[in-house]
Order: sequence, then structure tokens, then C-alpha cells
Amino acid sequence: MAEQRLEEEKERFRVLVEGMPQLVWRSADEGHSTWASPQWLAYTGQRQEETHGRGWLRAVHPEDRAAVVEAWHEARARGRLDVEFRLRRAADGSYRWHRTRAVPLRDEASASRREGRILEWLGTSTDIDDLKRLQGQQSVLVAELQHRTRNLLGVVRSIARRSFDPSPGREEYEARLSALGRVQGFLSRSPTWEVALADLLDAELMAVGDGTSERIVVSGPPLQLPGDKVQPLALALHELATNAVKHGAIGQPDGRLKVTWRLEDGRGPPLLLLDWEESGVAMPALSVERRGYGRELIEHALPYQLQARTRLEFMPDGVRCRITLPLRDQDDEEPATWPRGCEHAP
Repeated sequence: MAEQRLEEEKERFRVLVEGMPQLVWRSADEGHSTWASPQWLAYTGQRQEETHGRGWLRAVHPEDRAAVVEAWHEARARGRLDVEFRLRRAADGSYRWHRTRAVPLRDEASASRREGRILEWLGTSTDIDDLKRLQGQQSVLVAELQHRTRNLLGVVRSIARRSFDPSPGREEYEARLSALGRVQGFLSRSPTWEVALADLLDAELMAVGDGTSERIVVSGPPLQLPGDKVQPLALALHELATNAVKHGAIGQPDGRLKVTWRLEDGRGPPLLLLDWEESGVAMPALSVERRGYGRELIEHALPYQLQARTRLEFMPDGVRCRITLPLRDQDDEEPATWPRGCEHAP
């Protein structure tokens, strides 16, 4: 009965493996193949014995073989294999992109070993050629959209110049359009639809003509902001920088500006805490009462658009602003990229 059950289990495993849409295989360390499934043999046109050792590499595109070998070198340390390469399809001789993933099968751990020894690797290769082609088309479309958006902003700026006489209001309007244009430029150059917070700050400080002053300190770990949060935050930074030029730390010779940010992990999504702190400023008498576009943006638009918490204060020696921004929505799985241990100072 035990032998019968074992045979039945082996048959179910065979049916499962041979019925999978992926190419299944077994391997020793460093990619030395010991067995390839019928799907692999049919796809590549290789015979079983031709796949053994590194014979299977002959079906991989010559330009990708070095990367595949390198991925195998790193697989043991990482505890997994995950690599993309082009695989030749015997039916028409074309090369199609595949994503290959594998995990090690280990024996039992012992008192002298924290984990078992690797006996072999079990892996699959999945055809992702159509997906990569669609991603490429999407990248082209996004780049074209960003290009058209920047052109449209240029048209709007030109219309404004021809429609209104020179005035402070028109200059502020054009400056805000320029801030939007800088955001679109960043996004069009980003393959991941993200923008570094440090780059965003640098761009706004440089736009007001004081991005490298010793009176300005900007520091915080590198952070990639998701694209959907970049535009509103960039406009808020633009308004703070513009106000600092007109009335605050950048425009006054004794003024100082410090911009810092950090990440705070809570029960919900990770939070970005960004602090804008001016000092040494002789504040205008009516700063608190005035409610311009920038204040409305920070106190109302950011909470509405990004679920941010904001605090804008007009202290006797300068403006203080804190923006607490969720880096992803509650339902999102991936947080923003946050490499540790590095500071930025223009």
C-alpha cells in the first residue's frame, strides 16, 4: 500500500510539472542542470542530455549568458535565483524574454549547521516577452505624454504673457507653471515614475537663485517619491521657497534656512516628515493674516490631495512648516524607496 501511494504521488507530481505553463527544471549549484521538463525540451528543441551541466546555456541569447552565470554565482548567498534572459524558441528561432526563478532544496539542519545543505535547485522559466513589450510601449507613451504636457505648459505661459501686462501676479503665475514644468521633466526622465526628494528641493532652490548658499542646509536620507505625490509637494516647496525670497530667510542677509526630512514607521503606511525652518528673519507685520495661494495649498490642498498633515507657523524670526506625508496609500503594497545612511547637502 505504501508503494502504491508513493507511485500515485509521483504520478500526480509528474502530471503537475508537465501541465504547468512554465518551463520546469532541476539543477545543482552554479546552474549545472540535472533535469529539464518536457516543456523545456519542446520549447528549446534540446534533448535531455544536451541540457545537462551548462548545456542549457546554448539556448540562452549569447548577450545574456554572462548575466545568467553571474546570477548563479550570487544565488547561494542570496538563497534564491531571480534573473531575466532571452531564450531561443525552436519553433521559429526567435528569442523571447523569460524570467527564471529558483529556490534551493535543503536537507535537515544539524547542531553544527544553522540550515541544511543545499541538495539541488528547483526552478521555473516563465515567458514574459509580451509583458516586456507592453512595458516598453507604456514607457514610450508616458514619455510622449510628458513631452506634450511640457509643451502645453509652454503654450499656457505664452498665452498668459500675451494676455496680461507685466505684473507681480503674472510673474507668480509663470513661476508656478515653471515649477510644474520641472516636475514633468523629472518624471519624464524617471523609468520608475519616481523623483528623488533631494532633487526636487535642489530644483526649487536653484529656481529662486540660491540653491548653493551657505545659509541654506538641506539634509535627509535619499528618498524616491512616488510620481502621484511629486506635483503637489513640488508646488508646496515652490511656494515656500518663493516666500523665503520675498519675505524670509533667502531674501534677508541674516536669514538662515534649514530643510530636513526623515521617515517614521507607524502602524499604517510609512510617513515622510519634512521640516522647513527659517531663522534670523525680520518678519513682516501682516504675514499671519495674509492668506495667499501658497498658504491655501499647504493648509488645505495637501491634506485633501495627499492625506497629508501640515502645520504652517509664522514665528517672530521666520516661517516654520512641517509636512507629514504618507508615502503610499493604505492599500498599496510597496513603500517608497528609502536607502539608509546617507545625507544630502547642497
